[in-house]
Amino acid sequence: MTAQHVGDLVVGVLYALALLSMIFVLVTDDREPSIVMSWLFVLGLVPGVGFLAYVLLGRNFRRQARSGGREVQTIRAAMARIEDVQQAAAPVLAALLAARPDGPAARVARVAQREGNASVIGADTLEVFYSGKDKFPRLLADLAEARHTITLMYLIWERDELTAKVTETLLDRIAAGVEVVITYDWLTSLRYRKSELRRLARAGALVQPCYRRLLRINYRNHMKVASIDGRVVYTGGMNMGQEYADGGSRFASWRDTHVRMTGPVVAPLQALVAGVWMLNGRSEDLTEDRFMPASPDAAPGAIPVQVVHSSVWTPAPVNRDVFITALGAATQSVWIQSPYFVPDEPLLAAMTTAAASGLDIRFMMAGVYDKAVPWWVAQTYFRPLLEAGARIFQYEAGFLHSKTVTLDEDLTIIGTCNWDIRSLILHDEVSTIIHDTGVTQAAREQYLLDQESCREITLATIDGISRLATIRNQGLRLTARLL
Repeated sequence: MTAQHVGDLVVGVLYALALLSMIFVLVTDDREPSIVMSWLFVLGLVPGVGFLAYVLLGRNFRRQARSGGREVQTIRAAMARIEDVQQAAAPVLAALLAARPDGPAARVARVAQREGNASVIGADTLEVFYSGKDKFPRLLADLAEARHTITLMYLIWERDELTAKVTETLLDRIAAGVEVVITYDWLTSLRYRKSELRRLARAGALVQPCYRRLLRINYRNHMKVASIDGRVVYTGGMNMGQEYADGGSRFASWRDTHVRMTGPVVAPLQALVAGVWMLNGRSEDLTEDRFMPASPDAAPGAIPVQVVHSSVWTPAPVNRDVFITALGAATQSVWIQSPYFVPDEPLLAAMTTAAASGLDIRFMMAGVYDKAVPWWVAQTYFRPLLEAGARIFQYEAGFLHSKTVTLDEDLTIIGTCNWDIRSLILHDEVSTIIHDTGVTQAAREQYLLDQESCREITLATIDGISRLATIRNQGLRLTARLL
């Protein structure tokens, strides 16, 4: 046997061992069989490319989460810093469950508590914004009044008219001795110039991009959180950019939802920022007293709120499971807003079952899209929902970016989580479950107002899609887990 033959044999054996190792990992990966079979098919069809794709896009980090890996321990360590707030909030959960122990809100609260350790915590004040034109002036005013700390975490940090105002405000606060911490998602913000962020860093701000490591490239930090002095916190759908206020150059307007809260509820959101901060290699402790609420006790009459976080590092996809629970627990209606619609099978089944049972299930998404592929793929999920009795709307007055759910008249969910697989399963996402009938009534009124700017999708609409477009949409649906 020649040296060439020996070399080829060694390469072949090593390749076979690598392939067998990959197959073993997949078969024992504790995932849905359809996902395992898909990856086995890719590995068999294009082994080299398939292996690389699996390493970058397919590994089951949630399995590591269940076994308590470093990332999980980091998040848990940050959340452990707010035990005093959680303990003080225990009576809030007890009162909620006692009022309607078998009601829809109580069922959602239990799932959020058990799967996500999301205590029911009081918000001393709570204000909902349905437009960036209302939210950003309020945020700028709060930033200008900061005395000790400002923490800002966004998926996207643009470079435009709004960020210029924010930069000048932050520079003023830094000069006054305020600690400023900024983190943004590295890949998503890659196309925006960083001159303002570099200027802030030179002035003394701590600036850190999230998830720059190649092996984490498939998992983004999609959360948006701004907290000031431990007394006020913002979260919701709006990133840091002018288009989130007026639609920018691409859209006639921008419809979004954000919430501003004060009181002990600041603590879990600040702890989430602290955990992500440490996950990305920083040692500063963003849960020290100056970043947190002055007292763990809520004011009399505080609004009960749960902060739900899920990501590839959490043992369960908590946001998705909360949505499924809401659909199963509702007695009247579940009204949903999300710019995108690429659900996984459990969520789609929950929606169709709820609609078939006679509940008023409504789903509203963007009718003027920013990304064509997920918009086309969404059309492939419409028929089973419509046949079950759900109603589907596409918002056409501008871009709809709102991520909300209203359950009966009991609770409202406002957050960062889209109804697509990436948000539901992979990304860092945060939702606020607001147990308040007044907030929910206002959210329902806004939903009806938005509905006036929508086109309703019917079975006739679906039947009107051309054969060629249907084939395109169904083919693209095969990429659902990448959208």
